[in-house]
Amino acid sequence: MSGIDPAMTPPDSALGERELALLERVQSTSVHIHNQAGLRPRGTDNGRAARIRRFRVPSFAVVASLIAILVVAATSMSLWPGETPLARAVTPKPLVAVPIGDQQPGSLLQSMSESLGASNQPAASRVRFQNWALAFTPDDPPQSIMPQRFDITTLPDGSTVAERRAAGNFDPAGHQLSGFDYPSPGTLLDRQTYQPGQYGYLFSSPDGVTDWGTYLRTGGGLGAHPSTGDYFTAVKNLLVERSLSSTQHAEMLAFLSTLPDIRIDGTVTDRLGRTGISVSTDSRDPGRTRDVLVVTPTHGVIAYEHVYTGTDRSDLQAPAVIDYDAWF
Repeated sequence: MSGIDPAMTPPDSALGERELALLERVQSTSVHIHNQAGLRPRGTDNGRAARIRRFRVPSFAVVASLIAILVVAATSMSLWPGETPLARAVTPKPLVAVPIGDQQPGSLLQSMSESLGASNQPAASRVRFQNWALAFTPDDPPQSIMPQRFDITTLPDGSTVAERRAAGNFDPAGHQLSGFDYPSPGTLLDRQTYQPGQYGYLFSSPDGVTDWGTYLRTGGGLGAHPSTGDYFTAVKNLLVERSLSSTQHAEMLAFLSTLPDIRIDGTVTDRLGRTGISVSTDSRDPGRTRDVLVVTPTHGVIAYEHVYTGTDRSDLQAPAVIDYDAWF
C-alpha cells in the first residue's frame, strides 16, 4: 500500500495513472479474495463460478498485501473453539527430499550462482508459472487440488497481457481426477490487457540493480530487519511478476547465499516434474511454517513452497503444503 501513497506524498495530491490502475485492480480483485476466504459477494448466487470467472491478479502488486493477509489468516487462525471440520483439507504431498551429503547452504547457492551467471541468458518477455494456494474454509475444506497457470507477457509497445488458465484437478499424490465440475487443463479462464504503464508492479525493474538485499526489502515491503524466510517470500513475489536475466538471477542467488538459517533438504522433484535442490528456512514463523525454494544451477529458482508445520489447525495435518508456485 505504501507503493500507492508513500508517506512523503501530500495528502491532497491527485492519484496518478499508475495509482488509479492499482486501485482499480484492488477493487476488481476484492470479490475473488473474499471467495478464496469462503465468503460470497452480495448478489452472487454461485461463489464458485465467480472464482472461475474472475481474474486473480498474479503480479501481487498491492494485491500481494491482501493475499498475504489472507495467507496469514489461513495459517495463523485455528478453528473456532468447539468446531470440527467435516474433513481435513486436501493438500499436495510435501516434496520428498533425497539427502545430498554434507554441504553448506552458502557454498551450494554460491556455486549455483556462478554456474547460472556463466550462461549469459537474457530476460524473457514472459513470466509463466503454476500456482496453488489453500483457501481458508474451515466449514468446507477443499477435497481436491486445482492449480492454475498464469502467463504475463510484455509486448514490444510496453503493454502487458495477463492470462489465467486451468491446470487440472488433482489428488494429494498428483494424480488427475475426473468427475469434477471444473474446466479441463488449458482452458482459458481470464485474459486482461494493460496499456503501457497500467500494470502495477510491486517491484521496480531489476535492470541496474546492484544491491539485491535493498531491492528485495523495498519491493517486498520487508522492513529494516527481515528474516531469511521474508527474503524467500520476496523472491517468490518478484518472480511472479518480473523475468530476470541469468546474470540478475545469479546475483540474487549470491545474495541469498549470505543469509543465515538456511537448510539444505536435498534433491527433490517439483510439481512440474523437474529435479532441483530444496533449500528451506523456518525463520519467518518458527514452529508453524517453513519457506522452501527449489533451485538449479541452470535456471536458478524454479519453485517456491509454503509448508504448514504447526499443531494448532484441525483441518491440516503437518507437514502440509499450503501454497506453491512453479515457474516454467
